[in-house]
Amino acid sequence: MTDRIYVSRLPLLSLVGVYLHEKENPQPLYLDLELSISLADAAASDNLDDTLDYGALCHDIQAAASREHCQLIEKRLTELLEIALWDPRVEWVRGRLYKPGAVPGAEISVERTLTRSA
Repeated sequence: MTDRIYVSRLPLLSLVGVYLHEKENPQPLYLDLELSISLADAAASDNLDDTLDYGALCHDIQAAASREHCQLIEKRLTELLEIALWDPRVEWVRGRLYKPGAVPGAEISVERTLTRSA
């Protein structure tokens, strides 16, 4: 499939990290998403029910990111990508999670792709 939906630089606040201050203070993170989903039905119907509601998806991801602490951005990214797969029309999702304050002077990010299980 060649159709895609992209979300760029979605702002998140999250308790993520191994240090005490990271466990106590939410940090800003940013998320890029690429979702593989057919857009043919939505293009024909002009109806939101025929596509992924990316507004609702972004809301769900932001809410999930702010819940409990996790140590690694790798785990947090995986949890957030799994939310995109709640919609059975999404074939796969690729995400890049940025942690701007992790290393002074550098931009740290991790990237994963999750594919729907058969």
